[in-house]
Amino acid sequence: MTREKDNKTKRDNNLDIYRGCAMIYIVGFMHIIGYWIDPHTNDILSMTAIVMPMIFYISGASYALSGKKNYGEYLLKRIKRIIIPLVVYVAIYSIYNTLNGEIALQQLPGTILSYLYNPIVTGKTMGLGHLWYIQPYLIIALLLPLMYYISLHIKQYGSLALLLATMIGIYLYPNYVLCYIVPTFAGLYYMRDKPYNSLAVLLMFVAAMVLWVAQGNIWNIQINKFPPTLMYLAYTSCMLIIFSKPLKWLCRKATHIAVFRYFINQYAQHSYCIYLYHINVIKFIHTIYFIICLKFFDNHPFLMHPACSLTVIATSTLVLLIPLCKIIDPINNAITKVISALWHKATSLYRP
Repeated sequence: MTREKDNKTKRDNNLDIYRGCAMIYIVGFMHIIGYWIDPHTNDILSMTAIVMPMIFYISGASYALSGKKNYGEYLLKRIKRIIIPLVVYVAIYSIYNTLNGEIALQQLPGTILSYLYNPIVTGKTMGLGHLWYIQPYLIIALLLPLMYYISLHIKQYGSLALLLATMIGIYLYPNYVLCYIVPTFAGLYYMRDKPYNSLAVLLMFVAAMVLWVAQGNIWNIQINKFPPTLMYLAYTSCMLIIFSKPLKWLCRKATHIAVFRYFINQYAQHSYCIYLYHINVIKFIHTIYFIICLKFFDNHPFLMHPACSLTVIATSTLVLLIPLCKIIDPINNAITKVISALWHKATSLYRP
């Protein structure tokens, strides 16, 4: 395992590999194949929806390896990393829709505020479905220091009792935070001995799935994902426990191939930016591709075959997102630096 270490922070390069592979899976498979096959109606395809718990697991692992700061500094860093790129994204998206005639110019400021307020405060996505991720991520990020403290002091029976309480809670009240707290908490033990037996946890989740199906509930994983139910939590947790080692091995092996290594590194470096913009890029590529198909279909009917169209759209999207985020991320960083400088200047006026 490769690690880079400075005086405050340990960094595991493998986490970047897993993050990059997870984003490639989201962009190149989950959110593209849905244009042809609806996972809400295809139970088999729905079973591939396991990647978001991996993202939260990586967040927990990254926090566990990070240099710990006081809570105020930690919150400021989260705000800069999450909120500022989100502001830039909704501004670009809203301005584009204004130029496209979908939003009146006088409605632009209110639209931007709505796109920010709703996913952050209410959890609603205002037509941008992929922004559901923002609110639970921010809430869990706020709780991470407390979760880390608990992880340092909890014993085996305590961890199992805490998991059982979480499972009961999500059974009674399906919601994003309770669901994704579980993989985040597991990620805190990425480099430490776990205070629980993985087999015991696996059996708890299997029992939960059996109970869910026995009660006549729908077991389609995609339907159970929004909001996540006990079935979704149990299924995705089982998959990660069972397949974590082979998936990690596969991700690391992929970096031995130069072109895969490049894409994995880029998708890890620009992961949040890619997540924000990928749906719009997929729609753009999808539209362009079918304009081309309509023009050349008579002579090249194979262009409409799902195998061809999926491959072309997925590849084009994966490629286009890299230069796009290489342009946007420096803008995000520049805005962040300006705001940080203004913040430090303002706070310095009140220092004794």
